[in-house]
Amino acid sequence: SFSHAESVYIEGLKRFYNGNLNYFEVNGTLSARYNGLSDHNEGMNSGTIETKGENNQKNLNLNLTGAFIIGKGRIEQVQDARLAVYILEDLQKLDRTAKIASDDDILALAKEITTLKYKRFFDNRLRKIAEITAIDAFMQKQGIAGNTDAAYFTSLNDNWDFANNPIRYSGKRLFTGLEANYGYEYKNSLFKYLVPANAPTDYQLNAASGGLSLVAGFDFEKPKSLRWQTSSGIKVGAGMQTGVKTEKESDTTDETKYYLWYIPTLKLTADYGFGYYPNSRTWLTFKWWLLSGWDKEMDGDTKDERENLRNVFYTYTGPQFNAYFYLSEKLRLSLTFNGELRFDNIHYTKEINQGDTEEITSTWWNQQINAALTYSLF
Repeated sequence: SFSHAESVYIEGLKRFYNGNLNYFEVNGTLSARYNGLSDHNEGMNSGTIETKGENNQKNLNLNLTGAFIIGKGRIEQVQDARLAVYILEDLQKLDRTAKIASDDDILALAKEITTLKYKRFFDNRLRKIAEITAIDAFMQKQGIAGNTDAAYFTSLNDNWDFANNPIRYSGKRLFTGLEANYGYEYKNSLFKYLVPANAPTDYQLNAASGGLSLVAGFDFEKPKSLRWQTSSGIKVGAGMQTGVKTEKESDTTDETKYYLWYIPTLKLTADYGFGYYPNSRTWLTFKWWLLSGWDKEMDGDTKDERENLRNVFYTYTGPQFNAYFYLSEKLRLSLTFNGELRFDNIHYTKEINQGDTEEITSTWWNQQINAALTYSLF
């Protein structure tokens, strides 16, 4: 047998700002996956082939999303400012500073760090030399550097390598706009009966769906201090989704088509969390998230035949916890906990057969815990 699988994923986002922090955003994703299987099998008894067949399968999945958003506000990464503070604090503790850095010095150092990170190098050793040299030159120029001995440079090197994480944000952003999506799926399965000879079994599926939604939301990130961070966000959407599925089997001459509509489809997402960063090598984050929605589904055998099918309400929520502990120079501990409470309610609005259930409700809890203890030999 022979099988293969290929996939591609592309994502892009661009925001255009004016001087008042109003912006226009365009974003999109493309994902495609293709896989196939070719299988040849034989069944033998006492050296005689009793069964023989060939199986060929093809599968294609394509998904596109795009959005046009307008809004106000901006959220920026601020971990470079955090790194600047750690560098200056450690040099001060080592008594390697000629003066106490001002807020303007911290901001200028953060900008210098950002500039260095976006410079391109083709040799990591040359990159490291250039970065440490540039930071030292900044310290000398600002009059911050004191005694530039081995302790001074090892402190710079240590913070540059290990105090530059994790990513932190600051700012707020209000937005509204349109989101669109399109999906396509193709399947083909062909089985040939060679011994004994029989008619082949063939199955084909073509399915396409698309949707459009009006969305609005608000995101907020606030570093309360060097060690504390709060994050929150909310997004609501209302729109429609439609799809068509075409099937054909070898024992039928006609294709079977099935249409499905979600009009309307309503969705709410929200989250709130905080982070604690006691030092440059240890951090904890906690977030509670929510996903809830309501869909009115209709179906039909043609585009013009729409009949009520069912109303679907769902709510998924739960906590997320991540922790990273620096225990020693060679020992690290990481913990992850994800919890999810799921509630689904399906109410059929079509005529149902006697004895069938008109409403289905399900509730369940899922949790996942991961722990990793890493010891570095070198």
